[in-house]
Amino acid sequence: MAEVKEQEQQLVENLENQAPLEEVVDETFQLTIKLPGKPSEIKIITSPRESILDIKQSIMESPDTCAHSCFYLTYNGNRINDYVELGEVEGIAADSVLELVEANYTEHDVKLHITRLRDLLAGPYKSSPSSVGIDPALSYLTAVTGEIDEEIVQDADKKMDDLFSEEPVPEHAFTNKDINERFQLSNIVPSGFQRYAPECIKSLSLSGWNPVPHRQKLKGDLLYLVVNTLENDIVHITASTKGFFVNNSNHHTFDPSPKRAHAHSLITLLQKVSPLFASRFAKLQDFITQHHMFEVLPVNTCYPNYPWAVEQPEHVYDPARPAESLLQAGSDESLRDWNDELQSHRELPKTNLQERVLRERLITKIQAEFTEAAVRGALAVVNGSVLPLNPLEPESSHMYVYNNIFFSKGNDGRGTFENLGADEAAHVATGKDLEGVKLLNSIDPEGLYTLASVIVDYKGIRIVAQSIVPGIFRRQDEDAIIYGSVDNGETIASDAKFHEIVGKEVAKSLHLQEHTVVNSKGENVKLFSSQETKGLSGADGRRYMLDLYRLNPVDIEFQEAECVEKDDKPAYPHKMTLLRPELMSLFWEHKFRQWVKVKTEQIKKEKGIKDAADAGLEEKKETSDEKKDADEKKEEQAEEEEIKIDVNEFQLNFNPDVFTSAKQPSEDVKQQEEIIREASKFLRDDIIPSMVLDFASYSISPLDGDALTKAMHRRGINMRYLGRLAELVSLSKDKRIEHIFDLAVQEMTVRVSKRLLRNYLSKCSLEETPLCISHFLNCLLGARFNSKPSPVLPEGTNRNDFEWAQLTPHTLKNALTQQILVRFRYNLTDDAFDKLKLTPTLREICLRTGIQVHARNYRTEPYSEEERATHAAEDAAYQAAIDRKKQESSSRGNKKSKKANNVPRSPNRRTTTFVPDDILNVMPTVKQASARSVFAEETFEAGKMSLAQGHKQLGLELLLESLALHEQTYGFLHPETSKCYATLAMIYHHSEDRESALDLQRKAVISSERTCGTDHPETIHHYLNLGLFEHAAGRTKLALRYILHALNYWDLLFGPGHPDSATADNNAGVMLQSLRDYPTSTKFFERACATQEAILGKDHVITATGYHVLAKAYTLEGDFTKALAAEKIAFGVFDKKLGPEDPRTKDSDLWLKELTTNAVLMAQRARDQQQQLQQQQQQQQQQAAKTAPTAAESSPGELPIDQVLQYINGPSSKKGKKKNQKKK
Repeated sequence: MAEVKEQEQQLVENLENQAPLEEVVDETFQLTIKLPGKPSEIKIITSPRESILDIKQSIMESPDTCAHSCFYLTYNGNRINDYVELGEVEGIAADSVLELVEANYTEHDVKLHITRLRDLLAGPYKSSPSSVGIDPALSYLTAVTGEIDEEIVQDADKKMDDLFSEEPVPEHAFTNKDINERFQLSNIVPSGFQRYAPECIKSLSLSGWNPVPHRQKLKGDLLYLVVNTLENDIVHITASTKGFFVNNSNHHTFDPSPKRAHAHSLITLLQKVSPLFASRFAKLQDFITQHHMFEVLPVNTCYPNYPWAVEQPEHVYDPARPAESLLQAGSDESLRDWNDELQSHRELPKTNLQERVLRERLITKIQAEFTEAAVRGALAVVNGSVLPLNPLEPESSHMYVYNNIFFSKGNDGRGTFENLGADEAAHVATGKDLEGVKLLNSIDPEGLYTLASVIVDYKGIRIVAQSIVPGIFRRQDEDAIIYGSVDNGETIASDAKFHEIVGKEVAKSLHLQEHTVVNSKGENVKLFSSQETKGLSGADGRRYMLDLYRLNPVDIEFQEAECVEKDDKPAYPHKMTLLRPELMSLFWEHKFRQWVKVKTEQIKKEKGIKDAADAGLEEKKETSDEKKDADEKKEEQAEEEEIKIDVNEFQLNFNPDVFTSAKQPSEDVKQQEEIIREASKFLRDDIIPSMVLDFASYSISPLDGDALTKAMHRRGINMRYLGRLAELVSLSKDKRIEHIFDLAVQEMTVRVSKRLLRNYLSKCSLEETPLCISHFLNCLLGARFNSKPSPVLPEGTNRNDFEWAQLTPHTLKNALTQQILVRFRYNLTDDAFDKLKLTPTLREICLRTGIQVHARNYRTEPYSEEERATHAAEDAAYQAAIDRKKQESSSRGNKKSKKANNVPRSPNRRTTTFVPDDILNVMPTVKQASARSVFAEETFEAGKMSLAQGHKQLGLELLLESLALHEQTYGFLHPETSKCYATLAMIYHHSEDRESALDLQRKAVISSERTCGTDHPETIHHYLNLGLFEHAAGRTKLALRYILHALNYWDLLFGPGHPDSATADNNAGVMLQSLRDYPTSTKFFERACATQEAILGKDHVITATGYHVLAKAYTLEGDFTKALAAEKIAFGVFDKKLGPEDPRTKDSDLWLKELTTNAVLMAQRARDQQQQLQQQQQQQQQQAAKTAPTAAESSPGELPIDQVLQYINGPSSKKGKKKNQKKK
C-alpha cells in the first residue's frame, strides 16, 4: 500500500508543481465595449485566454446588446481577428476599451440573425416538433425558487429565535400538506413553471417573394421577410447587406423600394414599426433575465436529457417553421467529413495545458455534433427514408450511408457470431465495441485512431453509426487490414509498426499479454489484442483500430457454469460473456498488493537478522525513551525499504484470446488460462460479496436502477450478475439492504421488459407503436386495475394479426419470469410482481425504451366498493337521461328542437390504466463514446485527495483549476461539470462561504437537470444540498421549497422506506423547527424514526439517536408524555450499546431526568386543573339551565381550559400550545 500511496502523492505533487497549470487561472480583464447606439457602452469581464469569438458571443447573449449579431471589434482603430485570443492583441490591457463596429451582412449572417431572433422570441424553453423528443434539457430551478422574500444572513448576524415566540408561524412549502400523501405524477411539472414567453409578434416568416431577383441582388438585397405584428399589421421587410428596412411590397405586388423605417438590426427595426413589439420585447427580456444564465444556454457538448413524463405541448401555427432547416443550414450545403474533422482534432499538439484544453474542447464539440447527426440519420434509416448500399442482400445485412455517416444494424447479419449466440451475441458485441472505443479514447494512444461511434436504439431496432474510414469502400478488406483477422483466424495479419504502437500504450494501459495465435497454415503470429480486433490502414495514412469488443477476456467461470442447459435452468442466450475493464483493473491491483506484501515480507526477512544484531549492540547504551525513538526510526526505515521496491518487477498481463476459438500453442496458454480463470473467480467470490457489504454499510446507496447499474459497473460487475446479487442480499436476511433486493428485482424486470418490448416494437409500424406500448404497460402495470385488458387495434384488424395483441397479464408474467431465469439465473417468487413499485418501474421502462408518456395520474388499483356504487349511479343516471331524450324525440316526431342536442355527456371513465393517447412520443435512446478530459479528471481527483489528507488550500486550488478545465473542455452544461460544481459548493459550504456555495450549487442543479434529468438521483441530491445551503444562509422558507421538490421526485423514483430518506426527513424537521412549526417538524422526525427502526431495528444506535431527536421535538410541541416515552427508548439503547460513560448516554440520561421530573409536576398540575374544571362545569350547567343561547355563546370561554388539558395530557388539537409552552 505504501507504493500506491506514494504514486498518489506523486500525482498531487506533479499537478501542484506543473507550471502550465498556472495558465488555467488567469488575471481578470474588465473591458469597456463602446456601442454605436444606446446604451453607449457596456463592461464585460473576461480573461486573456478567451478568444475574440467568445467575447463576441458574450456580447450577443447580453440583454443590453442582444440586437447585435453582425459586427467586429476594434482596438485603437484596428480590426481584431475573431480567432485570436484576447491576450494576443497587441497593447491590450486589463482595462482597455474596444469598439463594436456594425459590419455588412452576408446571406449567412442574415439567416443567423433571423434564427437568433426566433430563438429569443421563443424564450428559454423552445418547443419544436422537429426535435427528436418533447421538452429537451428542461430546468425547473426558477419555477421551484419562485419569489424570494428572505435575505441571506451572515453567521455573525444570526440570532437565536425565541422557540416559544407568540408570533404566527410563517407560511412555508409544507403548510397544510400531508407529508405522507404520495406524490402525483400529474404534478411532475412544478406549478410555477412558465413555459411560454410573452408574445411579441404574431408571426415572422420568409416572404413568398424569395429568392431575391437578380436585379435586386445587385442592390444588396439578401432576403425578404413578412412580419405580422400584434397590431395586426402585415409588414414586408428587406434584409440587405446594410441591415433591414421596410419595403413597399404586399402579398400581391412586389415593390422592393424602401420606406422610412430602417435599422442595422431586425430587433431595432421591429421596435420602430411596432410599439407593442417594443413594450413586449422589454417584458420578454425581463422574463429571460429572471432565469439563471445556465437555464438559457444551449446544451451543445453532450446529448440533452428528455423527460419521460411530459405535458402535451401546445402546437401553434408558425409559417416560418418549415423554413427552419433552410435558415439553420445557411448556404453551406456540403457534407461534413466527420472522420477527418475528428482525427484532425486528435492530431492537434498537446505540449502544454493550453493546447491540451483546446484539443479536448474541439474533440468534445465534434463528438457532440456527430452524435446529433447520427441520431437523426438513425431515425431516417429506421423509418425507411434512406436507401441501403446493398439492397439485394437480406434486410438484416443492409448497410447505409447518410450525411457522410455509415450505419449498420446491430444484429448478426453476416453470421460472424453464429457459434456465440447469433443476434443476441451481436447485440452485446456492439455495446462492448463502444466500450472499447471509450477505453482507447481515454488512453489516447499516439498514432492510433478510433472511429466516431454512436449506438442508437429506436423502435426496437439497434443502429450502429460510425464515421467513414477514407478509402474503405474503394479497397479490398484484405489490403486494408494490417492487424488481426477478418475470417475468424484463417488469415491473421500483424504489421510490425502497428504491433509496436499497440504494445507501447494500449497493451501497457490495459495490461494486455503479447501472445501467439496460429493461422490456418500453421504459422505463428504475435498479437497484443484479440485476433478479432482489427487494425486497418486508411487511405489517409492513419492507422485505425476497429471491432474492439474483445479487449477484455472471457468470464470463463460464468460461461462454463451457465452457458450450458441444465435440468432446472436453460442455457444463457449467448457466449459473449466478457469481463469488464473495471474488473481487470481491480484484479490487477489486487494481485499487485499481494505481490507487494510478499516482496515486503522477503525484504523484512532479509533485513531481520541485521536489525536484531544492531538492536543488541545498542541496547546497553539506550534509555527507554531512546529505545522508543530507535524503534520508530526502524519502522520508518522499513517503510523506506518498501518504497524502494521496484514496481517494474511485477508483471501481470491478460490474454484476451484465451477460452475463445483462436488457436494458440498449448504450452503458452495454460498459465494464461489460469490467470483469466482466477480473475473470473475473483469477480464472483470477492467483488460481488464485498459489494453486498458496501450496501450494508451504506457506502453505496442507489436510488434507482440506473444508479444501481453504475455502482455495479464501477466495481467491474456485469449486469448478468444481478440475480446473484439479489440472491446474496436475500440470503443475508438483513433489513438494512432489503431495498437493494427490491431494486435488483425491479431492475431485472425492467431489463427483461425492455427486451420483450423491443422485440414487439421492431415488428410494428410507427402508427401501431402507441397501441403496442399501451397494451404492454396495461399487462405489466395495470393488471391490478384490469386483469383482462383488451388491446386497441387498428381498424379492420383482429387480435390474431399482431403478436403483441395476444399478450395477457398472465402470459406476460410467465414470459418475464422465464426470461429473468434465462438472463439473470434467478427464480422469481410468485409474489415478486405484486411487490413491484409501479411508478418507479414505469419510469425506468420509459427511460430505457425512449417512451414519453403523458404526465397524468395512472390508476393501478381496482375501484373500491364506494367508487363502484358511485359509478353505477352515474351510469344509471346517464342511461335514464338517454332514454328520456329518446322518448321526447319520438313524441315530437322528426321535428328538430333546440334542446334536442342537449344530451348529457357519458361518464369519462377508463377501463384500462393506459390508452394509446397516453403515449406522446417514442424517441431514440443513445449510447456514445463521449470524450473524457483525463487531465481535468486527474486534477479533480488530486484535489479531493489533498482535502482528504488535510491539505485544504492545495485541495481547493486543485479543484478550482479542475473546474476551469471542466468548463473549458466540456462547457457549463455537462454531467462532469455538474459534479465539479457540487463538490466545490460543499467545500465552500463547510468553509462558511455561503454566497459561493449557493452560486456553485445552483449551477450544479441546473447543469444536472438539463443533462442528466430533472428527476435523476444526482439532481435530487443537488436539490437537497441546495436546501441545506439556503437554510445555513438564513433563507429557510426557500430551503423548504427545494426540500419539498426533492422529496416529491424521490417519491417518484423509489417511494418510501429508503435508508437515505431518514436523513432528508431529519433535515426538513430541523428547518421547520427553526420556523417554529413544531407539529409538522415532529411528523418528519416521526417518519425518519420509523424508517430507521424498520431498517435497522429498535436496538440500533442510529435508531436511538432518532428517538432522542424525536423526544426533543415532542418537548417543543408540548407533548411531554410522548417525549418521555421516546427518551426512555433512546436511553435504554445508548446505555446498553455504548455504556453509561458515553456522552450520548449522559445527554440522554439528563433529558430523561428532566422529562421525568416534569411529568410529576404535570400530573400534580393536572389534578389541580381538573378540580377547577369541575367547578367551572357546575357553573356552566347552572347558567345553561337559565338560557340555552347564553350557553352557546359562553362555549368559547371553555377554550383556555381545553387548551391546558391538551397541553398536559397530549393534545389532539394543535392550537394554543406555544402560549402554554412559554409559561413553562
